[in-house]
Amino acid sequence: MKNKLEKSGQKRERRTPLRWFRELLEKISDHFKLLFVGRLKNVREVRLWVAEWLLLITVVFLMSIVQMIWYGESYETEAYRAGGDYSEGTLGKVNSMNPLYAATSSEKVLAKLMFANLFSADASGHLKGELAKTLTMSDDGKTWTMVLRDNIKWSDGEAITADDVIYTIGLITNSAAKTTVSADFSNVKIEKVDDKTVKFALPSVYLDFMDTLEFPLIPAHAFKDVTPALVYENDFSMHPIVSGPFTLNAMQVGSGLTGDALQIIYLNRNENYFNVNAQLASFTVKTFETKSGIEAALKSLDVTATAELTDDVDGLPKTVSMRSSKVNGGVYAFLNTRDGVLKEVKIRQAIRKIVDIDSVLGEELSSSRLDYPILDSQNEGMEMPVIPGVDLDSAKSLLEEAGFHESEDGKLKNDSGDTLKLNLAVQNRGKMQQVAENLTKALRDFGFEIVLNSYDENQGAADFFSTVVKPRDYDILIYEIDLGVSADPYVYYGARQVSESGWNLSNYSNGLANDALLSARMTTDRALRKKKYESFLRRWVDDVPAIGLYQSTMRYYFSSNAQIYSENLTMIDGLDRFSDVNHWAVEKGTVRLTP
Repeated sequence: MKNKLEKSGQKRERRTPLRWFRELLEKISDHFKLLFVGRLKNVREVRLWVAEWLLLITVVFLMSIVQMIWYGESYETEAYRAGGDYSEGTLGKVNSMNPLYAATSSEKVLAKLMFANLFSADASGHLKGELAKTLTMSDDGKTWTMVLRDNIKWSDGEAITADDVIYTIGLITNSAAKTTVSADFSNVKIEKVDDKTVKFALPSVYLDFMDTLEFPLIPAHAFKDVTPALVYENDFSMHPIVSGPFTLNAMQVGSGLTGDALQIIYLNRNENYFNVNAQLASFTVKTFETKSGIEAALKSLDVTATAELTDDVDGLPKTVSMRSSKVNGGVYAFLNTRDGVLKEVKIRQAIRKIVDIDSVLGEELSSSRLDYPILDSQNEGMEMPVIPGVDLDSAKSLLEEAGFHESEDGKLKNDSGDTLKLNLAVQNRGKMQQVAENLTKALRDFGFEIVLNSYDENQGAADFFSTVVKPRDYDILIYEIDLGVSADPYVYYGARQVSESGWNLSNYSNGLANDALLSARMTTDRALRKKKYESFLRRWVDDVPAIGLYQSTMRYYFSSNAQIYSENLTMIDGLDRFSDVNHWAVEKGTVRLTP
């Protein structure tokens, strides 16, 4: 081609990149003038059409923005979030934060918040391992092996081990330590297998041995060279090393406290807690000497909540709510079968036929009536014996057989002229005082001479127990007891519990009833166990060591803005409200929902 061009005399012009670019710009400019500038003159002709389209585009654009905002809010909600402080008003002074010495309500609350148990009740009211991972029973039912969870620590970072289990049980069983924890390890041999494993060798079969392990641990390494008698006085009581969801931050005592508070104990979230960390950043316990002080603090919103007000409270702010929850406990009239006229079974039987329980309880409590020494949820399909109803003629005949007759002045007297006199003791707490007054009236109307000894609740539960309950200083005692997880009335009616250190509040001793209770404890045959409990219940109804009144409830007053324990939670006692404290919250924030 080159040769042909040269021969024809033509020359080929070389196009540089710069020249090529200039030509491209010229073409673009020509097209712009032709297709845009040249057609601007047509705008005037189509201006209305253009305006309509611009308006439509604007409307669509604005609607898109509104839709984004609308749907954005639809996928957002206000929910509880981590953070904030929750406070409870509690009754009684904190003398020790060692959970093995918890006596006042305030001390028990702190023990639950700061210390984990080996086993605790779950949401359904059944025991599950807390610090313990497993508990297995041998084939013969006499050896139990417990394994602790992995990676459980004290708040100081030290591992929780089998040494802590053995040390804690040693204190509980040592009379010199004088702990308030009740757990029977008599004749139980305890062996450390390894750092995580403890073996218990029982003298006989006990199917509900897990119930015995429902207590908190304390760290063995904190008590090196401390004798059991001095544990209570140790610095640990005011500066505890803990295993629960909260740990001690500070304690304020004395003047400068809000309201009538005795102490304010500030707790922080325990970052070494083995379970899910609490949503709450802190938990404050404010202790009061009287219920009136707690009521005033609740009305002034100085506390978030309280479980100490057992009566109706008037004048509360609208932001305060109340939740009533049943617990595995009951109020009974215990009849002292050892001392005085109530040694005679006929008199006890007569009392049972005189008293109309529904009338004594009143309309409010009759729905919670409790007839037996076990709850309906614990009877495991047992055949329950019939409890005699009111029969005044039969009661009169029984009293006459016991040597007491109605005198001219309407009083019941024996042949020596002595009146049928009974001392009735009750602590003025919740509905128990009114029930005691109603019971007193029913017996007085029939001719009994009743001395009603009512003890001020502000005296304290510990003082009432030590001065009245423990020495059995009564003929009739109206008292609230914990019925536990399983149906095992032995602790309240077993012969070995007839002592000041025991819980047989009726001093009840019947060989057949005691054998039935022991046999039920020492068999792994559930059918046989049920039969033994049925046998005991028949004796209990016939002998009348106690009269069932009503099942316990806990009234919990709280701020409506707070998230507290689940309404579906089954509680063994009121402290089980803290079973799901990790999920409690007081602060809310906006969160986005997944579309």
